[in-house]
Amino acid sequence: MEILDTRNDVVTDAGAELVLVLRLPDIGTHSSRDLAALADALREAAQDLVPGVSTHTVLSPTPIPLIIDLPARDVLLDGRRVLLSHSEFEILAYLVRNPRTVVSRAVLRDLGNGVREVDSRGRNVDVHVSRIRTKLQQFGSIISTVRGSGYRFDPHPAVHITELLTRRCA
Repeated sequence: MEILDTRNDVVTDAGAELVLVLRLPDIGTHSSRDLAALADALREAAQDLVPGVSTHTVLSPTPIPLIIDLPARDVLLDGRRVLLSHSEFEILAYLVRNPRTVVSRAVLRDLGNGVREVDSRGRNVDVHVSRIRTKLQQFGSIISTVRGSGYRFDPHPAVHITELLTRRCA
């Protein structure tokens, strides 16, 4: 197992967060369920060592170019953190949680504090979406414009979405 990325390498106090992105060179005879159980055991060990730590684990046989970590409110592009404003992250998260669903500008406008302020042309949502697309670089196309209706998140195989995980066992 190779650790590709860690956030907050030194975890010293409760409320801290530890994220490991692990690349498994050869899954072999192990099932994904077994590996998920192993990841759960690793997370529990981290929580025993540092009570209150928030942990997230991503298991992948290949590098993951884009990780959208919803619980951590974080985005990693090629292993580097993408800095999104509060409103940008809220828009992206809402779209990601509702894949292939057209979401109107009016719904997106109500998500973040910065989006509620309407400019003279009412295009703040469009500006935020444009900035998200720019920051996501080659993955900016995962957010599609549906003319006259709003925006849609189109899942991509190279994009990993991290949600809160429930307990699994092998």
